[in-house]
Amino acid sequence: MKQTLIVFVQDEPGVLNRVASMIRRRNFNIVSIVAGRTEQKQITRMTLVLNEPDKTKQKQVVNNLKALIDVYDVVDVTEVKCHVREYALVKISVNKTYIEDLDLLFSKGHCRVLDQDENAMLIELSGNETNVESAIDILNKHDVLELMRSGKMAMVSGNSDQNKPKLVKSDPNWATQRLLESY
Repeated sequence: MKQTLIVFVQDEPGVLNRVASMIRRRNFNIVSIVAGRTEQKQITRMTLVLNEPDKTKQKQVVNNLKALIDVYDVVDVTEVKCHVREYALVKISVNKTYIEDLDLLFSKGHCRVLDQDENAMLIELSGNETNVESAIDILNKHDVLELMRSGKMAMVSGNSDQNKPKLVKSDPNWATQRLLESY
């Protein structure tokens, strides 16, 4: 089962590397990772999709991420009602025989033409994973010149306090404090 995490981190160089390195060291497989600015300055939002079926290990990766100094909060949205979207750019060679397939794609509303000349057409795809996959399958029947996909982006539905991030930075002395408390 794939685990989807929304991670809020400090916007500074090296944070993405530290997050990815921690996940790699724990031997988790990253299926996709998307990072971008948020409505709050100095905070970057990442959507991580990990391929880990074990629930115990899923909790472990959340706790390990929360312990990183640059991480404000981690929200596991694997089993939460949320919207997950992907984005893709596909360049195909232009051919009159493609018109029927392209009309089908455009009528579904998940794609549009960004650029076109007599030799090539640049198509933008967006939607859930199934929509993007099916559009790419249709386009793969033809001459695909280039393909570029984003990873998954996730946003929780509604405005519940339960799923709002707690944007409090990790304490760098957290581990030391836990050890001292145990004595």
